[in-house]
Amino acid sequence: MDAEIEALTGDVFLSAAAISYFGSFTGQYRREVVGEWLQNMRELGIPCSDTFSLVAVMGNPVQVREWNLQGLPSDSVSLDNGVLVTRGKRWPLMIDPQEQANKWIKKKEGGGGSSGSQLQLLKLSNPKLLLIVENAIRMGNPLLIEDIGETLDPSLEPVLQKAVFNNNGRLQIHLGDSDVDYNPDFRFYMTTKLPNPHYYPEVCIKVTVINFTVTFEGLGEQLLTLVVESELPEVMRRKTELMMQLDKDKKTLQGLEDEILRLLSESQGNILDDEVLISTLQQSKVTAKEIEERVADAEVTKIEIEAACNKYLSVSERGSILYFVVADLANIDPMYQFSLFYFVRMFLYTIHNAEKSDDLDTRLKTLITDVTEYVFKLVCRGLFEVHKLIFSFLIQTQIDRHAGRIDNAEWGLLLRGAGIQDVSGRPGNPDIHLIPDKQWLMLYAVQQQVPQLRDICSHVTRNIDAWRHWCCEENPHLVDLPLNYENTRPPEETEADEEGREEGQPKATTLSYFRKLLLLKCLTPEKVLFGAAEYVKRTLGEKYCIFAAPMMEEVFADSSQTTPIIFVLSTGADPTQMLLRFAAAEDCESNLHIISLGQGQGPRAQKLMERGYQEGLWVLLQNCHLAKSWMPTLQRLVEAMEGNALISQHFRLFLTSMPADYFPVPILQISVKLTTEPPKGLRANVKRSLIALDDETLNKSRKASAWRRLQFSLKLFHAVIQERRKFGPLGWNIRYEFNDSDLETSTVILHNMLELEDPQIPWDTISFVVGQINYGGRVTDDWDRRCLMATLGRFVTPDIMEKDDYSFSASGTYRLPDSVDEVTVAGFREYVDSLPLSEAPEIFGMHENANISFQQQESDVILNTVLSIQPRESGGGGGRSADEIVYELATQMIDRLPEPITEDSACPGVFAVNDQGMMGSLGTCLSQEMSRFNKLIGRMKKTLTELQRAIKGLIVMTADLDAMFSALQNNYIPSIWEAVAYPSLRPLASWFEDMINRVEFFRDWVINDQPIAYWISAFYFPQGFLTAVLQAYSRFYMVPVDVLGFEFVVQDFDDPLNEVDEPPTEGCLVYGLYMDGCRWDYEEMVLEDQEPGVMYVNAPTIHFVPCKNYKIDPEQYSCPLYKTSVRAGTLSTTGHSTNFVLAIEMDTNKPKDHWVLRGAALLTMLND
Repeated sequence: MDAEIEALTGDVFLSAAAISYFGSFTGQYRREVVGEWLQNMRELGIPCSDTFSLVAVMGNPVQVREWNLQGLPSDSVSLDNGVLVTRGKRWPLMIDPQEQANKWIKKKEGGGGSSGSQLQLLKLSNPKLLLIVENAIRMGNPLLIEDIGETLDPSLEPVLQKAVFNNNGRLQIHLGDSDVDYNPDFRFYMTTKLPNPHYYPEVCIKVTVINFTVTFEGLGEQLLTLVVESELPEVMRRKTELMMQLDKDKKTLQGLEDEILRLLSESQGNILDDEVLISTLQQSKVTAKEIEERVADAEVTKIEIEAACNKYLSVSERGSILYFVVADLANIDPMYQFSLFYFVRMFLYTIHNAEKSDDLDTRLKTLITDVTEYVFKLVCRGLFEVHKLIFSFLIQTQIDRHAGRIDNAEWGLLLRGAGIQDVSGRPGNPDIHLIPDKQWLMLYAVQQQVPQLRDICSHVTRNIDAWRHWCCEENPHLVDLPLNYENTRPPEETEADEEGREEGQPKATTLSYFRKLLLLKCLTPEKVLFGAAEYVKRTLGEKYCIFAAPMMEEVFADSSQTTPIIFVLSTGADPTQMLLRFAAAEDCESNLHIISLGQGQGPRAQKLMERGYQEGLWVLLQNCHLAKSWMPTLQRLVEAMEGNALISQHFRLFLTSMPADYFPVPILQISVKLTTEPPKGLRANVKRSLIALDDETLNKSRKASAWRRLQFSLKLFHAVIQERRKFGPLGWNIRYEFNDSDLETSTVILHNMLELEDPQIPWDTISFVVGQINYGGRVTDDWDRRCLMATLGRFVTPDIMEKDDYSFSASGTYRLPDSVDEVTVAGFREYVDSLPLSEAPEIFGMHENANISFQQQESDVILNTVLSIQPRESGGGGGRSADEIVYELATQMIDRLPEPITEDSACPGVFAVNDQGMMGSLGTCLSQEMSRFNKLIGRMKKTLTELQRAIKGLIVMTADLDAMFSALQNNYIPSIWEAVAYPSLRPLASWFEDMINRVEFFRDWVINDQPIAYWISAFYFPQGFLTAVLQAYSRFYMVPVDVLGFEFVVQDFDDPLNEVDEPPTEGCLVYGLYMDGCRWDYEEMVLEDQEPGVMYVNAPTIHFVPCKNYKIDPEQYSCPLYKTSVRAGTLSTTGHSTNFVLAIEMDTNKPKDHWVLRGAALLTMLND
């Protein structure tokens, strides 16, 4: 007691601080803050308890028990939140995405409370807002405003500020334009469903912001209760009775204590003469003894009950893991919204329908497996195909992370890469061609941070031939590591490293597959996609890697008259026909009514819904994303459907929408969602195009043979240009949405052209209209237009009429169907069914390496998507906090940041001016580049210093600095730097090194005069440099600059600094370029195909020679030069992307279209 009294001062002080400040923070951050406060208190000598608990100091055990019975979760964060709600001086504003607080407040106040008052529910959109608030204040009723946004109604200002005044003995508050009597029993609550709202300081100082976001422990406890209620109803009944009995006993004791204190305070004279007091004391003693005995018995019973409940802990933990993975999906796509209520419904359905078993272990395994499968199945049908594997990968990695089989360092390496690190001890790279420097750096980081792989670099170096063979395997993710490395790694292995496996699967190797996934990222990064799928397959099972298409019958069965079905659209997919077929099958075709939303269609849709309520119609509202302003009305209509007994049970609401962040979240959370996508793959695409074709149409032409051949050829062309998009920039600079209307229009035009009287087929006209107008009308990039016409040239060509077995690909796999002039549509379809499921790059005219590019792109999508939804890590390697890691990183960068380039040390001729006072054009270009780099260096130094001060708490962490913190932690270039930096796709670590090299190039130019050759990649604006070269030639030879162009002389070396002693007399030597989609043959001095597995090679040095009226050699290939590999940029007035620099003519002994279809181009920089 004495110790408690002594610590009271500090504890109350900490309680006041907690109530004032930490409401908006997460549980983990609250614990960290309290830990720092306690440490500071001890340092200042302020007495306080060894540990601090807000609920222990400020909570009333009886009241806390009552809160639990009213639905408040009993984890520490939720109980602290309960104290904040009831003890705060300001009205509570609760961040409540899962509606935990909302339900608790409704039960807490809905029962009439202590004064028997009625809880008033309200939304800010209610037109009678002030009237309802005024009535609640006057009557002393509790008031709950739900679903507030990031702003509050100004009319609530007096209520928020508790601006109550005394008017002649009456408490009043000025509301609107009148003074309202203020009842002290009035209580005011606000909740928001926004998961991460941003409130301005002027809002935060008027309310107590409290974060009720569900915690892992809190949800686990709730799910455990649900499991035990279902599995052990008798145990749960005893637990509830026990809680109620304890609650009743504590209330009785509290009442007796209060009564004794009252009697003592009112007692006069000798206390022993007060019979009522003595009687109460005796009664209290007897009651207390009885209660004490019951409490002792209850404690024993409680331990037994908890032991029984804890046997099902693994099921509730799996449920919690699944929920938080599902909740994170909303950060990937705004349509992936699932409420806690929806999740609990799935969880309970599985518990009730899982196969029964008397053996507890078998039952637990069944529950865990069934819960995981059912949640995965239902959530998956609402995900796009590209995100389904990501979902299953997230589930398994979170299971393993929770079990301790994956630590934070390994997880960070997979997602973020190596980052900036000390490489002083890095061993030499044994094969730079097999393992690029970036990947060797990653491997070294893995060696440093993963104890079980601490000898990997030396093992690869010693056994490079074995590792080379492994890297060149077609499926390295399925092949054992070289020389049985899994079983010969260093010791210090723990049991936690064994992967969780399903029964019947082979025992995992000593090295966990996740760590093999790290090695895949280091040595064959394009195979990470397949490695992730194999990791999921080995742990969860094959059904989590193969995604069956959901049936409309299943989706419909999960809907009801108050649960809409939402079809999430993607380009090229329309679910209307599927719904019409289903309605016909259900004999409800006449009941289905369709409205396509758009301007002015909202009122019509509302009337149709209201009619549907009564008549039991099926209502389909198409394209909700086009009716943004009507979405709030739709939300109100859908919310009003809940609990409306007048709605016919046959009524169904169907909605279609493209992904949109303004689509109402409450509708998404209660709906059944189904994604609709066009079939993937060339075969499926052609097959879909043939659906509408019949034999009559196939034979309906005076030039029957040409019509049949060109019709099939056009459909194959349509599929090729659509599927070519999967190769990213190698396929198209810009991703165009070619659709069925393009094919239909081209087919009609083709038919009309063939029906002309002229016996000759107008090939040029057909090519122009189909390529330049129908399809080309969508194409905005000139280089893409060239690729489109080159592709069309293989499908619309006179050769197609000369050969019955005309082949569209080199291997002959893709050709005209057999007996093309006589075969029926069924024959066309039969031939298409014989095509490979996954198409080879040859049909697109691309090299086999294009598949590696595609796989790399898909692997990057998985890792970048997972990284994008990760919370900021609180800790890192070596037990350091995120703040410490980022602070140290900022220090390293500041130390290595180059000094600004100045003219003080410039060579005399660099910025020399002529007699007219004009600086040389190259000097002007250099001064502009200097200015840009100096601006970047200044921005970096300033923001890095500010970030360090913000981490220390010396200045406010602004939104820009917060985003910069996350970028540095995730190895991204901060957006605040990108705004003044040159375009780059590199991660932060390699970008920083590249930036230093660029600055040093220009510093060397300033100090030592013009270089022998120019590293064109160093320039912010290479176009400006090339213009300056032309301008220098123009001034020297007095030739108008607008008649000048470049002739390109390719050299037989790629590093001029080791080959050339002095610059050329005219023009300049340019080096530092990379070749994408091709390589240079130094023997023949022509373009050549890539070597297998080699994606990029250094381009040869090129001599840019200015010349008058340069004529392009038609035999040469015009190779576009881009700044970055993404190729796309902003479309400029020239018709080219701003990413485009210029076209360089290069010699070739192959047709130019060969390189066009290969996507051959030059790049100034790579992605890493």
